[in-house]
Amino acid sequence: MVIPMPSEAGGGITTAGDVAATAAVEVKEVTQDTVEEVGRLAQFIQDSIPKLAGFGVRILIALAVFFVGRIVIRWIQKLVRRSLERSSADKGVEQFVDSFLKVGLYSLLIFSIAAKFGVDTASVAALVASGGVAIGLALQGSLSNFAGGVLILLLKPFEVGDYISEDTNK
Repeated sequence: MVIPMPSEAGGGITTAGDVAATAAVEVKEVTQDTVEEVGRLAQFIQDSIPKLAGFGVRILIALAVFFVGRIVIRWIQKLVRRSLERSSADKGVEQFVDSFLKVGLYSLLIFSIAAKFGVDTASVAALVASGGVAIGLALQGSLSNFAGGVLILLLKPFEVGDYISEDTNK
């Protein structure tokens, strides 16, 4: 049986068998392309497995370093806290030094872990330094008062009940 169909080449009649043969060739080409893509995907996964395993090991090491670092930071905090208690420092000084030490040591720990993952430490340090300068300049007056208060707490030039007399009329 012949089914008249317009030909792609220009107006002739094509049979159903010709259409089926053309479709079979196109399906075969699509199937071969799909097989090639699956093969490339399998090769990519096979090539990536060692990299992924290495990255997983690095993450496990980073977590171990973080948890050991937390233990060391708590131990250092406890040592500093005990030494401040023995020196009979003010409670405000103890809290300030404790929180400042905690923030500093955790920042150092995270910074060192990030360096092991390939983060460019020079650019991070430059960013932190420029941010510190900007904040310092913006809060110059407030920071000088804060520094003066910390010095008074640390050096204790005055005690409760002391009088300070000022005579600017000379």
